[in-house]
Amino acid sequence: MNITLEDIKTFSKEYNADPTNKMIENAITTNGLENACLDRDIVIENQSVFNIELPDTKRYDQKESWKCWIYAGMNMIQYNMAENLNMDLMKFELSSNYIAFFDKLEKSNTVYENIINIPIENTTLEYIKQEKLLKDCVTEAGFYEWFASIIKKYGIVPYSYMPNPKEGEDGVKISRIFREKVKKDVIHILKEKKQGKSKEELRNLTKEYIKQNYIFLSKILGEPPIIFDLEYKDKNGTYISQKQLTPIDFKNQYLTLNLDDFVSIANMPMYSKEYNKVYRLKYFGNVYKNSYRQFLNLPIEDLKKCAIEQLKDGVPVYVSLDIANKCVYEKQGILDTRIYNYEKTLDIYSLDKKEGLDFSEIHSSHSMVITGANIKDNHVQRWKVEDSYGAGPDEKPNGYYIMNDNYFDKFVMDIIINKRYLTEEQRELLNQEPIEYDMDVEDEI
Repeated sequence: MNITLEDIKTFSKEYNADPTNKMIENAITTNGLENACLDRDIVIENQSVFNIELPDTKRYDQKESWKCWIYAGMNMIQYNMAENLNMDLMKFELSSNYIAFFDKLEKSNTVYENIINIPIENTTLEYIKQEKLLKDCVTEAGFYEWFASIIKKYGIVPYSYMPNPKEGEDGVKISRIFREKVKKDVIHILKEKKQGKSKEELRNLTKEYIKQNYIFLSKILGEPPIIFDLEYKDKNGTYISQKQLTPIDFKNQYLTLNLDDFVSIANMPMYSKEYNKVYRLKYFGNVYKNSYRQFLNLPIEDLKKCAIEQLKDGVPVYVSLDIANKCVYEKQGILDTRIYNYEKTLDIYSLDKKEGLDFSEIHSSHSMVITGANIKDNHVQRWKVEDSYGAGPDEKPNGYYIMNDNYFDKFVMDIIINKRYLTEEQRELLNQEPIEYDMDVEDEI
């Protein structure tokens, strides 16, 4: 059908027949949509009080770096490391730049390996595009599995030994320049592959490219330390010094959490994902074949149960979720699906979680850590979620969100938990052959 001018006149007549519509129009156009729809009762309900709560830490500020997944990983392990160093948590800080450096280097190698290993008949641009082999190939974004793979292979250093550079504050510029360089390399690899070069010959070629990438990244991010002298004061003010540590030494001595014990459990009730199945993201990773994005899909209550048990044991819960702006009250850092009364004010209805996932309205857009919860009558009312965008007077004054349990239900995609919190049956499910899937919208990061 066509919309006619007569239709518009009819719509206008109906709109103006209800005086409430003009009142709402005036309120929104004068004060803005959020201010006009804010439900103060919901704000008051979400008190910043938690009966399970980990100690506060120094707040990171990722700025526009797109490295929330790195900061969430560091926030997850820093409790353990600070305790082993006997350091004040508020003074302990790890280097995100060190992890980002090797993440980019490894992602470039994985791109090259993926191209080297495809059959010669699939070296067409159509196949490469269809399989998304180069989609976001050296993206700044990532998952827990990528964080863990870098830590296990390269270790970690305190912030002061590889601080954030100027270009580390904005992920878009460097990512685009680096991505273009890597794609140019891919063109050369494809040309040599089509000319019959062996995998060994192609890897000799890519080794030169990786050396170039190391030099490129060192110029922009700073060269990562191979060895350093650790110096700090512990909680008692005692000066501590250790000579000639490698980043692997530092990790091995002071990180006693076994990162391999932690797995991703997700809640994605969508058309392409079944419960009690393991899913693996195809091609996408940093350390080649050792950084698969993989999760066990479970009902939401299973995620909550595991999260509470891990918090009670003093370990933060890495969480990936959708920061849905229509449900976020930044001024007080509240996440609640009822915070703005859009449905009654605008006479609209929102999608449920399954509908939102199926129609690409809900997806994983941010990673943080859960550090607390408030439980009443055996039910979680709200969660304390530490962010990596710092703290300020106008938004998230304490640097964390108060997440109502209804927001967890609808917008939490997955959490990282120790396997011991799973039931025996769920641990068995982890052994099944993963179902591979392409980069879907719910995995935007």
